[in-house]
Amino acid sequence: MKSKIRLFLGGFVNTSNAQNLNCRSIAKHLDKSKFEVHVLSVYSSPTLKMDEVHIHKCYWPHRIFIYWVYFVQTLLADIVYLPKGNNLKYTSFLCRLFNKKSMTTIEGIFDNQAAKNAVKISGKDFIKYYHRFSQRYSITTFMKAYNRERHQLQTNSEILYLGTESSLFLNLNRPNSDLKKVIMIGNDLVRKGVFDYLDLASRFPDLEFHLVGSGNGKIDIEMELKNRELTNLVFHGFLDQSKIIELLSEIQLHILLSRSEGFPKAILENACAGIPSVVYGDYGAQEWISNGVNGFVVSDFNEAAQTLAKLKKEPNLLHAVSSNSIELGKSFDWTIKIKNWEKAFVSLYSN
Repeated sequence: MKSKIRLFLGGFVNTSNAQNLNCRSIAKHLDKSKFEVHVLSVYSSPTLKMDEVHIHKCYWPHRIFIYWVYFVQTLLADIVYLPKGNNLKYTSFLCRLFNKKSMTTIEGIFDNQAAKNAVKISGKDFIKYYHRFSQRYSITTFMKAYNRERHQLQTNSEILYLGTESSLFLNLNRPNSDLKKVIMIGNDLVRKGVFDYLDLASRFPDLEFHLVGSGNGKIDIEMELKNRELTNLVFHGFLDQSKIIELLSEIQLHILLSRSEGFPKAILENACAGIPSVVYGDYGAQEWISNGVNGFVVSDFNEAAQTLAKLKKEPNLLHAVSSNSIELGKSFDWTIKIKNWEKAFVSLYSN
């Protein structure tokens, strides 16, 4: 094997959505004695510097320039990794054209709505484009089985779990508190289950509900609060990571009532801060959350409401689950999970 493997991670490390943040963490934690790491950045976001990582800026006009950058970096790479099949049709074509060893991750279940979105973005042959990559990894066992059964999307037998930067969120000195404040964090809030969250706020007027994120034009949160006469909900809009970490110091419970997810980073980040989550089980959350031990997996809105009522009455249960959630978050730290990613990259290169 050559002294270093030139690895192109096709994410934009100076932007803040989940896939790009994961690429940033992978680039940060990879063993630089084994890998020469190349990543992307966008011209419109603040410049980011990373030790021993080559960052290639995409200039204006981004929608055109990105095709050139993908072309060059794919041509020069030993291995190409595209998170979530970024620019799926074009990038998979380049990997085939240049006969490159390539890898992608499947980071969501293709239910009816997700499949429609994939067709809209990549065309009706999006499954065929995924199969152009040398290796495909699912990030949860549930996701692997779901997409195989419904779309014949074949992925590696191993699951390649994503990680979290636990040190940023870790709060080992969190005081035991009764349930007073809860939070929901996410973009595309309608898909994330914001209406159920608002209904919970209506049902529990004595609790303080916080909402962070964007509706992506699908909902006017301020108008929704006015129409519902909700005075116990604070809408923060978009917050950067430092502001979110500051806010989490006041929160006791995280709620994410989405029916379709991949592997939500917010669950692990809140867990590191000692904040357990209440989530629906439709996308296989039982794979990493033990119900009633380090979080709560519920089947419907009424069960979510019952869980909140129980935690109000039984603060000791909240304290115990909060403590256990920290161990959950720490177990997914990138310093641990990166070993599996390095193994996958080296195996792909060697084969």
